[in-house]
Amino acid sequence: MSDQPLAERRIVPDARLEDLDLDLVRRHIRTAMERRGYEGTTEPIEYLQRYHCLVRDDGALRPTIVGVLAFAAEPDRWLDTAGIDVAQFSGPGAHSTALVFSRQIRGPIVNVINRTVDLLWARTEHRTRLEGAERVEESAYNITVLRELTVNTICHRDWSLAGSIARIEIHPEFIRWITPGGLPTGVTVENIRVAQVSRNPGLAQMLYHGGLVEKFGLGIDTVLDILASWGCDPPIYHDDTTFFTFQVWGRSMRAAQASEDPAGLTARQERILAELRARRAATSSEIAAAVGAARRNVQRDLHVLLRQGLVRMDGPASRARYRALS
Repeated sequence: MSDQPLAERRIVPDARLEDLDLDLVRRHIRTAMERRGYEGTTEPIEYLQRYHCLVRDDGALRPTIVGVLAFAAEPDRWLDTAGIDVAQFSGPGAHSTALVFSRQIRGPIVNVINRTVDLLWARTEHRTRLEGAERVEESAYNITVLRELTVNTICHRDWSLAGSIARIEIHPEFIRWITPGGLPTGVTVENIRVAQVSRNPGLAQMLYHGGLVEKFGLGIDTVLDILASWGCDPPIYHDDTTFFTFQVWGRSMRAAQASEDPAGLTARQERILAELRARRAATSSEIAAAVGAARRNVQRDLHVLLRQGLVRMDGPASRARYRALS
């Protein structure tokens, strides 16, 4: 499929000026002024025309794809590929039998990005450990990495590719972002650090004014530098011209040794305890499905909880059921 860098400026059939939220446009302009030093027009209609969110067609102002994505309350009324789909799996494969959680995130583009990042943060592991008298928060993923890759998936997708929505897969050991359309012309997996080509410059401008993206194409650089500084395994990215995938490995969040913090529990271990307190008893498979984690990881956590006297195991290991003791 040929690359169409200005697909975002196409008029959206049946969409009207009245379908755009001008109050949202005003708030967006205030954000641009406060966070980006924007000094252009503050009149909503003029702003929308200036940045190709509205174009004149047969005497009327009509919303474009970028205008609907940024400022319509429900962009998916007209664009069935608007938004992001998030799915979480209990293993490394994206199979329906391993699906433990799914969510369709829809709405104006800035809201979609913020809600998606919040969801990824909530569905991945965190823990608190003691370092002397200070409690230190640790996470499997860096919040900036989650945000940059989510922004890239929306900002650089090909809006002329019908029927394909941006997707994010959460797996026990990694997260994978899947962008419809592959990389823009001129960008390859080899030059991805240095190439600065935007398939959707208008959308990039909206996200820049909204404080979500840097204008100078530094997102991937930022991601790669953070991953290296965290000691994570190198990411895996692949472009088949129809989809671009970017896979990031999470940092290991194994429980702290008892000698370091005998009471310290990971966020997943706390979720396991909460599930067991809400039930009379449960198997490791039932717990894994409830907390959205691989069974082997849940079994490892259960052994930690057993050693700390927080749970009890009834029955042989092959058919064990677990109960909370606190």
